[in-house]
Amino acid sequence: MKCKKLFIIGFALAAFGATAQTVTDNRVWTKLTYRIEPAKGIDIDLSGLYRNVGGDEGMDRWITELQVTKKQSKSFSYSTEFRHYAIFDDVGATQGINHRIRFRVNATKDYDLGRDEFSMRYGIQQRTVISGGGADRTDLRIRAAYTKNIKDWKLDPTFYSEYLGSVNGNLSRRLRIGAESSNKMLGGKVSFGYFYQHNFSLSSPHYHTLTVGYRL
Repeated sequence: MKCKKLFIIGFALAAFGATAQTVTDNRVWTKLTYRIEPAKGIDIDLSGLYRNVGGDEGMDRWITELQVTKKQSKSFSYSTEFRHYAIFDDVGATQGINHRIRFRVNATKDYDLGRDEFSMRYGIQQRTVISGGGADRTDLRIRAAYTKNIKDWKLDPTFYSEYLGSVNGNLSRRLRIGAESSNKMLGGKVSFGYFYQHNFSLSSPHYHTLTVGYRL
């Protein structure tokens, strides 16, 4: 199957790239989400995210996010996402809080594998710098994900690979491979995972990232 081959190739490329650079940092990303469903097939998510060692600069940041998702059919959905970034710059002579915004559009296609699930997500995003360093940038994103449904097990794992590449501005190319899972608990839905990010630029470090989320 062509999609599964692309998924395997992504993992192989990241494994090969991991040996090409030795500088690797650790970080933790958290996310709290409140979801409303105003109509059938439409989800509106309002989220707050705190990330340490985030972005190209490796600085802590707080993100406010609004996402609207429309399920067009059983196997196809699309979404729009708006983010505001508050970046805590504590390096150098000029310190303070820098601001950015980002707009993204995604389209996701699901494939029936019987008990298991496979999906491809395609996205384009535009970043705009309001204050502080950096440059406006447009990125393309492609994500392949495989979910293994395990009988009598609530924490079904999802394994994924995602490529992010800029087409203008401060050029950047990254590849992420990881795994995640989620379960209903504590009155909502708890998610957790890990991904490794390989940066193709020799001036940027790789990252080990732990992710934790809670959705009401």
